[in-house]
Amino acid sequence: MNGRVQRILIPFFYCLAVACLVEIPLAQTDMFGEDVILWDTLFRTILAMPGLWYFYREDQQLRVEVKWDFTVMAKLAAVGAIASIVFRILFEFIGMPGYESVEQNLLSGNPMLQIIVLLAASPMLEEFFFRGVLYGRLKEVVSVNHAIWISALGFGLYHANLSQGIYGFLMGLFLAWTMEKFQTVKAPIAVHIASNLAAMCMEWI
Repeated sequence: MNGRVQRILIPFFYCLAVACLVEIPLAQTDMFGEDVILWDTLFRTILAMPGLWYFYREDQQLRVEVKWDFTVMAKLAAVGAIASIVFRILFEFIGMPGYESVEQNLLSGNPMLQIIVLLAASPMLEEFFFRGVLYGRLKEVVSVNHAIWISALGFGLYHANLSQGIYGFLMGLFLAWTMEKFQTVKAPIAVHIASNLAAMCMEWI
């Protein structure tokens, strides 16, 4: 097997194995109730992050981190928050199929668990895999532009829901761009956290 392709497949199957390790037992119990999706994400993050951190650090020599400051981070976060608000309003206006069920599953559970998962666990898990590891390794096989599109498509499909998939794909393009621009996973994480925070605030208002 081509070594570069293998470098993409290893973290993919690692995360798939972690997902199975978590989701199979969760499917056998109802003790987590309506918060099961949030707990699922939290457990997967706890188990997957050590490996994802290893993969990310393994590729460190391939990145030259661009200096950035609080102002840049704030601008990136603002884009993430605005995008989240715009898409929420748009999806509600057009009645996007599946949108309400997603909102109910993620934003109607235990508030403290929502904060932990949506503002920490989920951004860390998804950004380290899709942007921190997958995107960087895709660039070893295809061009930067193709890597951005492929990682964004994977991010959209990952959400397994039409409304979240469309939003995930479009946001994935921007998130991958921030990774390429700043060469650090901190950039897409900042955008992701701001996006989730905006969605939570709109739900709570």
